[in-house]
Amino acid sequence: MLIEAAREVFAQQGFGATLDDIARHAGLGTGTAYRHFANKHAIAAEVLREATEQIVIDAREALDVDDPWDALAQFFERTAARQAADRGLYETLTGQGDYEAQARIWPQIVATVTELFDRAQRSGAVRSDAAPQDVAAILAMMGPAFEMSREIGPDLWRRYLALFLDALHAGRHHDLPVPPPPVESLDAILRAGKRRN
Repeated sequence: MLIEAAREVFAQQGFGATLDDIARHAGLGTGTAYRHFANKHAIAAEVLREATEQIVIDAREALDVDDPWDALAQFFERTAARQAADRGLYETLTGQGDYEAQARIWPQIVATVTELFDRAQRSGAVRSDAAPQDVAAILAMMGPAFEMSREIGPDLWRRYLALFLDALHAGRHHDLPVPPPPVESLDAILRAGKRRN
């Protein structure tokens, strides 16, 4: 009951939610919530573990798509749709929440997404000067589009994802003026995209 309530509260409010908010949403007393979880980060780690593992599953499923570009686009679409619907997931992926829990999931996400990206690039579908870490940067930059979608219309983010994907495609671009950020800067890339309060 608490986990389901936390899933709904974090999806709607993000990490601004408190354990008290979660208990109230579940129809429980605050003391009951604290007997099960020390703080909101403990319950968030449980809730968001599932959501972040789904990103790896989405990337692996995309690898089964025959066309490498369609596979990469499917991954972007699914991942962006999840983040648009779940503010807590977006905030987790952009460096908020439990850092240790994030550190455990990132290697799997990075390895699978890199394989997906490299396959699309080898096929000639992705521009040669793009890099796998650009995937993280694009998803981090989608944050304002997710926020606009909450305010203006639920599918508005899709417009901006399409614009980003057109820029990533091999046949639809101008040369990039600077190289990609180093792979080691993944944490900084994602933190830069987090929503400002």
